[in-house]
Amino acid sequence: MKSLFKIAGLGTALVIATPLLAQAAPYNNGHNTNGQTRGYEAVTVTKTQVRVAQDYNGYRTQRGHIMPLANVVALLEKRTDAIVTDIQLAKNGKVYNFEGVTSRGYIVRANADAYTGKVTNVQSTKYRPKYDARGIQITQLLAKLRLQGFRDFDFVSLKEQQGVYVVRGLNRIGVPVQILANAKTGNIYAKKAVNQYNGPSYARTEYRDFDALRPALEKNKYSRFENVVAYDDYYTANARDDKGRTVQLIINAFTGALLSK
Repeated sequence: MKSLFKIAGLGTALVIATPLLAQAAPYNNGHNTNGQTRGYEAVTVTKTQVRVAQDYNGYRTQRGHIMPLANVVALLEKRTDAIVTDIQLAKNGKVYNFEGVTSRGYIVRANADAYTGKVTNVQSTKYRPKYDARGIQITQLLAKLRLQGFRDFDFVSLKEQQGVYVVRGLNRIGVPVQILANAKTGNIYAKKAVNQYNGPSYARTEYRDFDALRPALEKNKYSRFENVVAYDDYYTANARDDKGRTVQLIINAFTGALLSK
């Protein structure tokens, strides 16, 4: 197995852009019967409690942004009779190409629009994969990797190396990395910086902690931040505006600007 590569380099803080617009909307975080939040993993970032989204049921694509790979995988598996084993974002950044294995064990291939998730060019075969298609599902794998600071994935393959997922994405400071992970557990074997990356240019910058963005939000009269959730490219947070009303903010995780659809 390849040796572990350490990613070197420190990120430089970015200037926070002036917030544009707050979107007022209720936020449903969903709890299971044990009172634990479903689909999120709690982490503490300085003084604000932030939860990392592990599923993408509540993800909302912003104008000019593509759907995260994990979001597309979830959609593909709902719309096709297949478990996705390989998926990559095309070099033009507009289409995800994927391969999966049906419940009968046959290979299916198709494309999905990176902005809408619309599935096209479905090609079902009667061929079985030559690789072992059993392993942790891609959505579960990427959830584990996100908790370790990786994000904005553009490539996942189960067939490149036996028993290993090959994954490509960004680290917190926006450096493309290749990750080798155990196909059954998702545990990382090795990681290294790479040059190739087909993901969006807006993601190739430092992912900022929520508390680094708070001063600009507070300057614009927002306060009492609660239920903060981190996605690949934005945060959502409940807050109070200058009139004391409860609003939901959608905050660019790179610049601090407020977003809306």
